Amino acid sequence: MDGRERDSHDPERAERLREEARERWGRADDDADAVAARLDSDDPAVRAEAVWTLAELAADDPDRSRRLPVESKLAPLLNDDDQWVRRGASWAVATIADEHPHRAHAALPAVTESLADEDPLVRENGVLALSNVAEEYPRAVEPALSKLAALVADEDGLARRYAVETLRRLVVRLDEGGFPETVEATPEIAEMLRGEGDVVAVSDDADDGRLIRIRGGGADDESADDDDESDGTDGTDESLGPPDRIPAVPEIDGDRETFERLADLGTDPLTTATKARAPSSEGGQHVVVVVRTLRPDSGVDPSRFETALRSWVGVDDHAHVAPVLARGTDPRPWFASEFMDAGSLRKAVGSVGFDRAVWYAHCLAATMCHAHARGVVHGALRPGAVGLSRTFGAWPVPKVGDWAFGDLFADATTPPVPPAYAAPEHLAPETFGRPDPATDVYQLGALCYALFAGRPPFTGDPADIARKVQNEDPEPPSAHAEGVPEAIDRLVGRALRTEKPARFETAEDFRRELEILARDLSLSYEL
Repeated sequence: MDGRERDSHDPERAERLREEARERWGRADDDADAVAARLDSDDPAVRAEAVWTLAELAADDPDRSRRLPVESKLAPLLNDDDQWVRRGASWAVATIADEHPHRAHAALPAVTESLADEDPLVRENGVLALSNVAEEYPRAVEPALSKLAALVADEDGLARRYAVETLRRLVVRLDEGGFPETVEATPEIAEMLRGEGDVVAVSDDADDGRLIRIRGGGADDESADDDDESDGTDGTDESLGPPDRIPAVPEIDGDRETFERLADLGTDPLTTATKARAPSSEGGQHVVVVVRTLRPDSGVDPSRFETALRSWVGVDDHAHVAPVLARGTDPRPWFASEFMDAGSLRKAVGSVGFDRAVWYAHCLAATMCHAHARGVVHGALRPGAVGLSRTFGAWPVPKVGDWAFGDLFADATTPPVPPAYAAPEHLAPETFGRPDPATDVYQLGALCYALFAGRPPFTGDPADIARKVQNEDPEPPSAHAEGVPEAIDRLVGRALRTEKPARFETAEDFRRELEILARDLSLSYEL
């Protein structure tokens, strides 16, 4: 970003401030601390000079900007009485956020408030700062949604353009990572966001001042298809059937420095994800992968993350386990896995035929059996944890990731999975016990329920879902989808019992029961 583009109201004074900053540029690192001390001055001219000096420092040397006091000094100045102080502070924060979004994370409340500033330059810089932080921490920017929407509705010029771009990107990010959200917006904002993420509800009710809001549930909500203009399928020919064989993913060169970054894929409560191209260890080709890095704000001990990864590697020799292709610890623990080019199981919910739903259910059950036999509990099974890999001339292949991540997600967010796929013990461990293999059985049942019914066992407000999970049995899948046999109702109903002893004792019992009932079904293939 270029400060010259933002200072057209008074270019002479802005240039003088920049020159004063440059005069101080070549000094020792301690100068930044000395300048920061002048931010507390009672003289607005001194504060303005100091804050613009720091803004120039942040723009000219991003590495040195790591030392700037964003939360303690710059953020409070976004509400300063002096216009030029606010301009300099907003420019400094936006510049820092561009290079080091984690540094600007703590200043988000002040940045959000600055979106209502009377000065257009402050508003523009505020939107840019939010946009930069949202690249790595989209959930942290969620409280600013309505402020951004207000700029879209009332603003002209750069601030509006930046706000539109940021809103679109933020909505998509909040809808990724296996923790889907429902976006509810006023008609004008919903129209602007059409095709971006899941804007599944339109409301004229903005009495609480929120023009747009995020509601937990997303595709887990009954209304998830209200505004969906698709034909209700995932584009796969249901007549195809399972593949004859599942191709192995090529091995890759594990040196992250050789990866070519292609796109950001968003975040979940534990990791940030990037799509990348990695060289094959076999030579002559590249492999598209997903690189996931432990978030610095996850609250998870890196050693525990690495331990979970080792457990994942210990089960990834199964055809329906997403393979860990490479891993490392620099700059933070990371790993590369197969890029699932057909999306996740979330896209399959409500869009696959009965035969494919049975096959997917069997794949998931067999995978659970494999992992449990090796002592690995998933603990965070949900549609977003199951990727779909395209196979020529056959149905996409489900592959489960996030193995042994259940406890880690529990440290990073509550509940550790979307409520519609949470087991009672996720929500009330003091009543139902700690998550264990029986938890995987419950979540396996919840995924199968969604495949057959086209929706999860419980829908609605997250708090209402949490109450139902702990106190009610769901309606059978056949209550929501025609043609689901009673045997399937009984199968998933038993897996979804509230008390652990009432469920299938093991995932193997679930798999065996599914295979028995499948023999009596008129499937187009044999399990």
